Amino acid sequence: MPYLPRSICIATPAYGDEVKTGYVDSLLRSCLALQQRRVEMHFVTTSSSLIAQARNLAVDYFLKRTNATHLLFIDADMRWRVEDLMRMLGHGERDVLSAVAPRKIYDWHRIAEVARAQPDLDPALLPVHGVQQILPDLAVADEVMVGDHALTGLILIRREVFEDLARAHPDWLITPPNPLAGLTTFFSGGRTAHAFRGEDLAFGDDIRALGKVIHLCPWFRMGHIGTHEYVGDPLVTHRRG
Repeated sequence: MPYLPRSICIATPAYGDEVKTGYVDSLLRSCLALQQRRVEMHFVTTSSSLIAQARNLAVDYFLKRTNATHLLFIDADMRWRVEDLMRMLGHGERDVLSAVAPRKIYDWHRIAEVARAQPDLDPALLPVHGVQQILPDLAVADEVMVGDHALTGLILIRREVFEDLARAHPDWLITPPNPLAGLTTFFSGGRTAHAFRGEDLAFGDDIRALGKVIHLCPWFRMGHIGTHEYVGDPLVTHRRG
């Protein structure tokens, strides 16, 4: 019997309290699949102009108001296939599992190159080949892979990861008189000596500093929705070999 989390908390940072319909469609289908598998579910949305604060509020809810074994962050502008998520959950004994989502931008030069190299390719597939990946140089295989970055668009994290981070960094706990007293800043970001470091990169560095391993799930075919849905499929466009 493959591994399956006993309970999960689905957390969605929703800027302006808005979510995309593609996200809603995928969420409802996923919840039905989880219910059929008797996985206990909790759900929280958070809204903040600061994405790091929205994530910290969600983690706070997960730790203090649920007994869930895993936190599943899914951003409000994502669309995913249920079977891809269920496969990820089957590896939930690992500390951190991230889907590999596309950026909301096309590489038109790559689209032109693919069109010239594969003249018989269905034109409908060109956008999939042309969408930019968050990890553009990553060669993938149809299996769980070790990664350096925690990609937070869709990410599964065990409760113990946050508990270990809190023990290792007691200074992350916000204290009075700050109105957010009691909140732990697991996610933060800012400018380093060389570049701006987003909250996801910082979180990944903090996890790996504890000796934990980040794993990637490259089999996800995902939509990243803006004014247009950018669909990424790394197994089609970045398969190793």
